[in-house]
Amino acid sequence: MRIAIYNTNPTAKNADPSGDHYGLMFEDMLRPQMPDAIFVHFDVVLGVFPDNPTEFDAVIITGSSAFVTDGSAWIETLFSHIRAIDKAGTKLFAVCFGHQAVAMALGGKVERRDIVLGVPECDVTVLKDWMQPRANSIRLFGGNFQQVVEVPDTLEVVASHPDCPIAMMVKGQHLMAVQFHPEFSAEYMHRYVDQISDDISVERATVARQEFEAGADGALFAKWAAGFLIG
Repeated sequence: MRIAIYNTNPTAKNADPSGDHYGLMFEDMLRPQMPDAIFVHFDVVLGVFPDNPTEFDAVIITGSSAFVTDGSAWIETLFSHIRAIDKAGTKLFAVCFGHQAVAMALGGKVERRDIVLGVPECDVTVLKDWMQPRANSIRLFGGNFQQVVEVPDTLEVVASHPDCPIAMMVKGQHLMAVQFHPEFSAEYMHRYVDQISDDISVERATVARQEFEAGADGALFAKWAAGFLIG
């Protein structure tokens, strides 16, 4: 498979270039499950998009420190790519900012909400064939200030959390989007909390750090994502 990874995250000034590249995190997450896949990275924040995303077998859209409601030119271009990918039925896997971008591009609504920080456990309300091994709930790292509040008519909600009801969406066999992060590590999440420390309370940061140390189900979700992309 040839998979395009749209890196939608501007590089933070204090980022570790060897470990904080969102696109490489997805490649590292999926490669054990998809050893023959070819990953091609695009820095779409800089306006670098493939000429035709539907020439790839799949597209992945990463998270971002940007907001999908910013109205930036590159975000509008991203929306147009999402619509083209959806129309063609090309596989699309999107996380956090990507999840929200899919919703907005296809007619949904995204708004700012209180941050969901830590390791939220989502109820899986609809089981899909590619969700192997089966699980009725899944815990993933979270740290989002915005979330999807209205689902596009064509998308189905398949996982939910009390503080983020639209935690995961699918469309047919070709589109899957999730709010929380299977690709992050606990080590990265601690650095993320450092980056947003001015925007959260000390108490919230302390609780989140304790949750990080308990771990998450990223390895399980990696199997789900690979099953979705290959299936």
